[in-house]
Amino acid sequence: MRALSCLDRAVDPERLVRTAHAAGLDAVVLNDDLVELEDVVALVRASGLRVVLNLPLLFDVDLLTRLPDSLAVTSAGRPAVAEWLRMACPRDDEFWQARLDKIRPAVESVRPDLALLDFARTFVLWEQVGPDAEPRAIEHGCWCARCRAAGDDATTVPADAVTARVIQASALVRRSAPGTPVGVKLVPWLATDYGGAREWACGQDLRALAPWVDVVVPMSFSSLIGRPTTYLATLHREIRETTGRALMPWLQAADPASPTALGVEQVSEMLDAVERDADLGYGVFHLDGVADRPDILALLASRAPQHRSPKETS
Repeated sequence: MRALSCLDRAVDPERLVRTAHAAGLDAVVLNDDLVELEDVVALVRASGLRVVLNLPLLFDVDLLTRLPDSLAVTSAGRPAVAEWLRMACPRDDEFWQARLDKIRPAVESVRPDLALLDFARTFVLWEQVGPDAEPRAIEHGCWCARCRAAGDDATTVPADAVTARVIQASALVRRSAPGTPVGVKLVPWLATDYGGAREWACGQDLRALAPWVDVVVPMSFSSLIGRPTTYLATLHREIRETTGRALMPWLQAADPASPTALGVEQVSEMLDAVERDADLGYGVFHLDGVADRPDILALLASRAPQHRSPKETS
């Protein structure tokens, strides 16, 4: 599976399908709130593309606007809102029940080829944490009264709360659409990066998450996080060895934080690394970043299975 990511609820479905086909991809990733637009799912299916349903767990702008008390509290003592990101406390039951009430009908309606658990973590803007960042400078959370009472502080980890939500969401998917594989997105940090911040800042304990999912999906955005492409091989190897699960990396084909497009050579280098380690294909981030890039579309299309020689596909 090679899937084009599109999480914009205002998407033009014909543009989405046209771009996926131009890139030689065979699937698209749709956010769970897009299923309200039945024509999107119908058109995607009719075009022969598979559907990956993206299910944000602790991120929902609409819900958190209605339930502001459900927002996490960061290590800086403020609500967990930064730029586009706002995250719920992983222990807030009101928010969580509301999220399940949105996830369930989406899964039942779409019955996706893959259900992808997104934002299965606590608050942190990992995209803006540079390779030389000091651990103590990483704003994270939740540090609300409930989480402090549970024992989460700088010397322990919030991963138990995140893992519990992953377990519940995975069970819901399996009940609502039996046979649908479940994946979870992972922050692209090694276990040793920033003093183990993958657990204490993000709440992602890979060994605890692995039994509840079929696929692990690292956000393999080496350019975005200021790492060399060689970092990806180390990251992928550690994740595979730690989880024992199939790997489906996410390729960075655009930079959401920069008005300057990524060079095709840079994307090609990251694509090489992603393809080498992908067990079940990969995702491409994202529609708006590649739709108007003929060079990137041609690069992706050149890697489609039907364009490979027998030697390359053997």
